[in-house]
Amino acid sequence: MEAAHTAGGGTVYVPAGRYLSGPIEMFSNITLDIAEGATIEFPVAPLPLVPGRYLGVEALVPQPLIGGTDVENVTITGHGTLITGDYAAWARAYDAPPAPDASGNANGPLWQQLLDKIEKHQPVSEAEYRAAGKELRPSFICFTRAKNVLVENVRLEGGPMFIVHLLYSQNATVRNVIVHSYPGPHTNGIVADSSRFVRIFNDYIDTGDDGIVIKAGKDADGLRVNRPSEHIAIANCTVHPAHGAVVIGSETSGSIRNVVASNSTAVDTEVGIRIKSRRGRGGVVEDVRFDNWTMEDVGKGIEVSSYYVMGGEGSTLPEPVSQRTPVFRNIAISNVTIRSAKKAVANIEGLPEMPIHSLWLQGIVGSGATGLLATWTDDLELHHAEVTAQRGAAFAITDAANL
Repeated sequence: MEAAHTAGGGTVYVPAGRYLSGPIEMFSNITLDIAEGATIEFPVAPLPLVPGRYLGVEALVPQPLIGGTDVENVTITGHGTLITGDYAAWARAYDAPPAPDASGNANGPLWQQLLDKIEKHQPVSEAEYRAAGKELRPSFICFTRAKNVLVENVRLEGGPMFIVHLLYSQNATVRNVIVHSYPGPHTNGIVADSSRFVRIFNDYIDTGDDGIVIKAGKDADGLRVNRPSEHIAIANCTVHPAHGAVVIGSETSGSIRNVVASNSTAVDTEVGIRIKSRRGRGGVVEDVRFDNWTMEDVGKGIEVSSYYVMGGEGSTLPEPVSQRTPVFRNIAISNVTIRSAKKAVANIEGLPEMPIHSLWLQGIVGSGATGLLATWTDDLELHHAEVTAQRGAAFAITDAANL
């Protein structure tokens, strides 16, 4: 890789065989071509800490297994395999392994203390960042502030954290990728994180967290950074299983807009299509379209909620509308078939102080334990919706203006 960089770029070719490797740092104008029959294995071991973003908060994080910062024209390709340990194995890699603390934080007490200080706008020392960093895990592939990125055709097995992470990047494509990172929390398959002009096509994802997720920063730190994710196209993907198949949020602080997700399937996921945030997170999610989906044996088919709660977080109380208030508007979901949802065909929850505005549902055919449940909406439209509920009303809609 250094030799190619010195030469000004080129292709680093990995022929068939099995290789052990430490982290691979990529440079501009380089292609990493992993041939069919080639496997690169990344042993589980403590890694140096580098500047990055972890669950929507800028921090010192373990170096990614493959990645590059401030690079352009970079490609990972080939039909080979990249492999590492699973979430549990990586949790044992550090002196202070990640474990839920008393608050339920999925990382550890030092990380939770750091989050608390950031939220209160208190100064945090480098020593505190480094101490908390030992409770964190690396992304498998991560490109930061990168331009013209292509990840294609490879198979990724295992994973300590996000599998393909695009952070502050633009003009990136992830296509024909197979991800096997189940089980493990936070092992999201493909993450567009405050990135723009992203295309995600023809991927299969088997993960313990969200399959494909769009993020834009969390709470006070995300509002400070204020970088959106925008102009994102997702198509022809299959997710099985996962928390959510295609998810927007819950890190919405920098705003998310102009997203299209089409022609995809979800099987055995907790949620199929999911848009989520909470009070305190802020940001605007707008101009989003989901079209041509099928789902089977999901928990909930469609969820749009301003009440998301993750480990370490509690429920929220009403507060005046401010930059901390999440806004959902101009969302269209059409031509979706949901078979045997274990919880609900659809669950829609706006805030009393900020209802979900202009949500349009058309061509929804769904069956589930309960039907379509909605509260605190403005301009909710239903067209050609056929819902079968095992119990309760097929449609239970309250606090709806301009229904």
